[in-house]
Formats: sequence, C-alpha cells, structure tokens
Amino acid sequence: MTFIRKLRHATLAATIGLGTVLSASANAQTIVKFAHVDGEGDLLNNPYWTFTEVFDNVLQNQSGGRYKLEVFPNGQLGDLESLAEQNAIGVVDMVGGLNAGHLAAYYPPAQILEMPYTFPTTEVARKVLNEGPFGDKLADMIAEGSGVRIMSYLTGAFRNFSNSVRPIHTPEDMKGLKIRTQTVPLHMEMVKALGASPTPIAWAELYSALQTGVVDGQENAPYTMLLTNLQEVQKYYTLDHHLINMPLITINDDFYQGLSDEDKVIFDNATQEATFAMLGIIAAKESQDLKIIRDAGVEIYQPTPAEFQQFVDATKEPIRAFMEEKVGAELIDELEAAVKAAQE
Repeated sequence: MTFIRKLRHATLAATIGLGTVLSASANAQTIVKFAHVDGEGDLLNNPYWTFTEVFDNVLQNQSGGRYKLEVFPNGQLGDLESLAEQNAIGVVDMVGGLNAGHLAAYYPPAQILEMPYTFPTTEVARKVLNEGPFGDKLADMIAEGSGVRIMSYLTGAFRNFSNSVRPIHTPEDMKGLKIRTQTVPLHMEMVKALGASPTPIAWAELYSALQTGVVDGQENAPYTMLLTNLQEVQKYYTLDHHLINMPLITINDDFYQGLSDEDKVIFDNATQEATFAMLGIIAAKESQDLKIIRDAGVEIYQPTPAEFQQFVDATKEPIRAFMEEKVGAELIDELEAAVKAAQE
C-alpha cells in the first residue's frame, strides 16, 4: 500500500483505534516478533530503535492494546540471512534491515532495487517506491514469490565507497582495491565493473577486516559507517552515491494476509508513522555524521559531475546485461520509466 493510500486510511485507522480501545479487555493480546541486527535504546545512533518505538506506540494505541511489538535487536535471533529465512517461514513476524539482495535468494527479481546509480535523489526513490505504483507492484510480486512482504522501503541515505589506500575520484582510482561487499551478486558485479575486487565479508567481521588489511575498503552510508566506527579504520570516503542505502521493513505475508482489513490498516499506518520518524532522523543527522567522519581524520571527496558520470558509464552496460538475465528487460524499463516520471 502506498503512503498516499495510507494517508487516506488515517481517519479509518483512528476510528478503529477508538473502537478497539473500548473492547480491548475482551481480546487477547497478540505479540508481534520484530528482529533486527542493530543496537537499541539510542534514538540518534540506532535508527531501528526509533522505528520500533514509534511502530509499537501506534500499533498498541490504534489496536486498543490487542497487538504489542516484541523487539529482538543486536542480532539476537541471527544474522540478516538467517532473519530473511525466519521471516519467510513465519518464525519471525517482522524484520528490519533486510535488503533486496536477501530477498533475491527467494525471488530473484527483487534485486532490481540494487541497480547502481538508478535513483538521483532519496526523494525520487521515495516517490517511486513508497508513493507510486511501482513500489506496490514490486511488493506484491516479492510477497507472492518469497512469502515476505515489503511494508516500507527505507530510502534514507546513499551508500558510498571508502578505503585506506588512496582517494577515489574516478573509477580509475578503484583499480586493484579490495572492496568489501555483502553477499549480493549485483553488488559484486558493480565493484568489478568499477575495476576493484569484490570481497564478501560478514558485517560483524568488517571492522577487523579493514583494520588488518584483509580488505582495503567498503561501501556504506554515513550513519551505517558510524554504527560500528568504521571511520576509525578508513582514510578516504568518496560521495559517489552509487546506491541508496535501502533497508526494508518486511512482514511474513501469511501473517499479514491473516489480519482483518481493519488491522491491516493499523499495521500500514504504524509502518508509515515509524518510517517518517526513522527517515527524518537519518536525514537530519547526515551532515553531523559526515562531520564526525571528517573529524576522525577521514578525507571526504565529492566527485564533480564529469567524474560522477564516469562511474555511471562504467557500470551501465555490464549491470544492464547482468540484470536482464536475472529479471528481464521489461521490469528494468518499468523502473527507469517510474524514476523519470518522478523526476519530472
């Protein structure tokens, strides 16, 4: 459901909340298990804490206490790959932080969200995915193919390359560098296209891998780098904006489809409110995050338009060919048309 449609349901959701408050005592409370791998208890430094706090507040208020969120942070229930599987089979009701690469293991077309240099701004990404028909269509396709439904695309910040060998101004500067990636084939293809060597490493092992030189660099958004202090083990950070850091809020589709229409509205509304809160904090903090990274001694570079175009040109054809084999040309064309329309 798009944000616009959710807003249309706001009055209905409020009415539902009022009615259920009166009958809450007559209904058993349902615990909704929500898992993620980041920290909890810090509004500014752990955005998922913000999401879960707001989500739970709206969920309980509008359901009259019939639903309550139980949060499992810090990877208590496993890493993201494990959480994706648990979410798909219904062991965990909701997960924060999966990306399209995780869902692509169950439904390959999901990886279209990981195409580099697709979205020019986070605003355009939000219009396409959270407010437009393409995001709804993709969520339905992924739910049918994987059993996991995307509730929100968290288009909060761009991912950028960092390393400890040399400044990166153009793809030429990436040749020979060992860049950590997630176990996402499209990410690895992107790094190869730019001339570097992709090296998949688990998130929990990344700091030590950078510190010991197992890899030279990595790619993440500013706030993500600070979650594990990667600024301490990197020297250069290039704002090439190759991917939007797009963690997803997902829900087991059988669980979601088992909700009444009224309860679906409540879950959708809670997702909307929590998404606004989380993305607002990420956006507000970005300049501060970059300052912290710079103050740690990291040299930050913003490519010129001509330099940026070299990154786009280096990846366009090989990534298009790779993706057409995985998802077909039609879906790619549809996404590109949606991006163009949102820009206009």
